[in-house]
Amino acid sequence: MQCEIITAGFGGQGILFTGDLIAQAGLREGKHVTFLPTYGVAMRGGTANCLVKVSDEEIGSPLFNRPNAGIIMNEPSLVKFQSGVAQGGVIIANSTLIDHSIYERGDDVRIFWVPATQTARDVAGTERSANMVALGAFLAVEPIVEVATIEDILRDVSGEHKRALIEKNIAALEAGRDLVAAQAA
Repeated sequence: MQCEIITAGFGGQGILFTGDLIAQAGLREGKHVTFLPTYGVAMRGGTANCLVKVSDEEIGSPLFNRPNAGIIMNEPSLVKFQSGVAQGGVIIANSTLIDHSIYERGDDVRIFWVPATQTARDVAGTERSANMVALGAFLAVEPIVEVATIEDILRDVSGEHKRALIEKNIAALEAGRDLVAAQAA
């Protein structure tokens, strides 16, 4: 198994954190990973994306031309990266911030429209958990790492002093899984 993922959106949407979580989970599960973050001049509001590979075998290079998955959080990122996702791949698109009409791929990739920002507001009380909704949706479609591993990392990284934030993020992660499970059925 080897999965190549691009996460993309505005700075401040947790794009790099999402990629880092996938990479950390892969490592904890004994897989091989690479993590290449890229961000624009402005951290909050600028563009951000990262490339993550997760594999059962050694990875020869962290670079790739056509990821087989994309977690896309805003319209500029969908415009920029939709054509790069490999045929037969998966796109998780944040339908709260992305107009369906800009999607141009057709059915050569599986796209899941997930209202990540709205779901985060509803479930966690904050838009800042939209990345967790999208990650949960992605893992429901491509279970390359265990959700339980992601939850453990959130608890370890955030610590006890941020228990409420941890639980909001975990609730958002689960809500994303539920949204896609309903679409995939």
